Amino acid sequence: MRRTVQSAYWNDTVSHATVTTGLRAALLASVLVFVPSSMNSAAAQDIVSNVKLQRPDDNARMLVEADQMVYDYDNERVSAVGHVEIYYGDYTLQADKVTYDQKSARLIADGSVRITEPGGNVMTANYIDITEDFRSGFVRSLRVQTPEKARFAADKAERRDDDITVFDKGVYTTCEPCRENPKKSPLWQIKASRIIYNSKDKMVYYKAAKFEFMGVPLLYTPYLAHPDPSRKRSSGLLAPRGGYNSELGTYVTPRYYWAPSESYDVTFSPTYYSKQGLLGNATWRQHVGIGTYNVRVAGISQQDKDAFAGTSGDKTFRGAIESSGQLNLSSKWKFGWDVSLLSDKLFLRDYDLTNEDESKRSSIYLVGQGERNYFDARANYYNIMTDSLNQSEQAVVHPSIDYSAYSKTPLFGGEGRLQVNSTSITRDDERQTTIGGVTRTDGVSGTYNRTSVDASWKRKFVAPGGQVITPFTSLRGDLYWMPSKSGAPAALVDENLALRGMPTVGVDYRLPVLVTTGSTSHIIEPIAQVIARPNEAQIGELPNDDSQSLIFDDTILFDPNKFSGYDRVEGGTRANIGFQYRAQMASGWSVNALAGRSFQLAGRNSFAKNDLTSTGLDSGLDKTRSDYVARVGVNSNKGIAAIARGRFDSDTADLKYASVSASGSYDRYTGSLGYAYTDKRPSAGINQVRQEITTAASIKFADFWSVGGSSQYDIARGGLVSGALKLKYEDECFAVSLQYSQTRESYSDTTSDKTVMLQFDFKSLADGQLSYSEESD
Repeated sequence: MRRTVQSAYWNDTVSHATVTTGLRAALLASVLVFVPSSMNSAAAQDIVSNVKLQRPDDNARMLVEADQMVYDYDNERVSAVGHVEIYYGDYTLQADKVTYDQKSARLIADGSVRITEPGGNVMTANYIDITEDFRSGFVRSLRVQTPEKARFAADKAERRDDDITVFDKGVYTTCEPCRENPKKSPLWQIKASRIIYNSKDKMVYYKAAKFEFMGVPLLYTPYLAHPDPSRKRSSGLLAPRGGYNSELGTYVTPRYYWAPSESYDVTFSPTYYSKQGLLGNATWRQHVGIGTYNVRVAGISQQDKDAFAGTSGDKTFRGAIESSGQLNLSSKWKFGWDVSLLSDKLFLRDYDLTNEDESKRSSIYLVGQGERNYFDARANYYNIMTDSLNQSEQAVVHPSIDYSAYSKTPLFGGEGRLQVNSTSITRDDERQTTIGGVTRTDGVSGTYNRTSVDASWKRKFVAPGGQVITPFTSLRGDLYWMPSKSGAPAALVDENLALRGMPTVGVDYRLPVLVTTGSTSHIIEPIAQVIARPNEAQIGELPNDDSQSLIFDDTILFDPNKFSGYDRVEGGTRANIGFQYRAQMASGWSVNALAGRSFQLAGRNSFAKNDLTSTGLDSGLDKTRSDYVARVGVNSNKGIAAIARGRFDSDTADLKYASVSASGSYDRYTGSLGYAYTDKRPSAGINQVRQEITTAASIKFADFWSVGGSSQYDIARGGLVSGALKLKYEDECFAVSLQYSQTRESYSDTTSDKTVMLQFDFKSLADGQLSYSEESD
């Protein structure tokens, strides 16, 4: 007997019924599970009434929504028909029709079936025969997609327990189906007679697997296993790498990743070179609870050491041990290191084991960070990686200590700060450079220790009319201890101890004025700064290791001390004058500009006095009235920005220094441009103009395809420094790129280097590269 029931009144025993509602019916799984075959009309009336009038019980295990509910009491089956949605814990099942069989406690979903699991996996199928608790079942035309876009498919599959899905004649890929032709083969896929996916262990296993690329079979293996994209660590072979190097020969690098524990793993990357033999290379990584560390060991017994004749690489055995790590001693303290032990200067560069060019810093450090203070202590050793420089001329820092603290409460209504720096260095041999006939002592030999203490205070006042007045003061003292000065320049002081002090008093005055014109806001701000202090003492009589670089531009115009480090300190009375402008437009564009200069009012000009490194000479600050400095920048806030800086002669307004950079992106185009100009600086040994331009650009000329390049060009010498060109394809499952790069010999400390590199990445599966490198003598 079949009857359509649209109300809560049943007149006789119902053996088969369909419940139809104008809206989608919401029923609990408990209703489906406990409907007896001998149900009478009164009981049926109560159930229908509950379905239509009451909300689901809070203790119910499952919620079902559908257009219709069909009851077959004789066979103890209940079917949900039309836009079915079942919610069970964190699972969601959607289908055209779902039938529950009370006898077997199974759910049968049919038509456009979609199951979302708690972990985010999405399964789609035409037909699913699954247990009530979603643990196991038989599936036809199954599709599974993980949150990381791994995709499984099969005509038949079986779900076992919570974690195992077995696909018969299955397919695995991370490529999205073609929208125009969903039946088209993806770019790459793995087909197998059987695929087993363990969602708990996040592993995929294959039997009789075949790898296809663009529909063409490329590789067959009777067994294959790999982690799914969500698993970051799993032992196994990695894609090999290979290529050719003109000095080392043809090479191949098989790689194996071993992860026996959750706390440590090892990567083995031996490389065989046809001209030099086997290079051993292994990296150990470990997590120790409070941090991580790694150790890399590499070495080779060269078959042809004469290939490196005349260089530091002319030896049989070459190798390196490197280690880095960081330990969190507490919430505020960190201890770390990055150290290297090398057999020779060029080993890492010759065998392409580093990205550094001239030196590799080894460092051990201790860092502490509080709410208002900071501590940093580190020892540094620089491994020179070029034969043009001598290791004995490089300083060993043992150690350098920095401490900074701000007052917790206002000090005389302002902010107090204490800075301490203590540096100890040793250099075996003096380092000198001669440029344009001018000799600089970049590093003196011997052992030197300096401790600097700087206590400062400042307070900001806002006066009537919006005037901003900031008085500031500081007191700095430096103590030098120089127990070993063998071979030091005669200009240095004779005493082992030397003292230097510098008190400073100053005031900063600004008057920002806001002007609105239409939809644009303008801020015009004149700035004046006066600083009074005594002359800098002992210029050229003390070592200078950290204050050798000085570029006078807008970024340091209003710095009370324009030297970059501690070994030099600006003296004399000086005024810094400037004008700043900012504009904000309704379109999102903004403009900022600054221009100004500096005046030596009284006392000795620190920048006009020569020291061992000629720091300050021809800097634009070495005159009573400095050169002009200026900056202008624009920003669209939509990907386009540019900024230009310059220094102009105080008398002739000739350009002395310039720096321009611009970058932008629009639609499929991105690019950047950089320009640098430095005029002659005879006092510093620079007797020719230096100009350089750098460019980079890329174009996405089709879906997934892009081409890009970069270059560095020496305008003054008329030569290309370096250049690169790259063609790339990348979609959601695959990437491949072909790159050519070259560095000209005249701009390299070794030889001209030409490299062609092919890189590919089957995402979630394997990546690799092939390269060809040629170095001309």
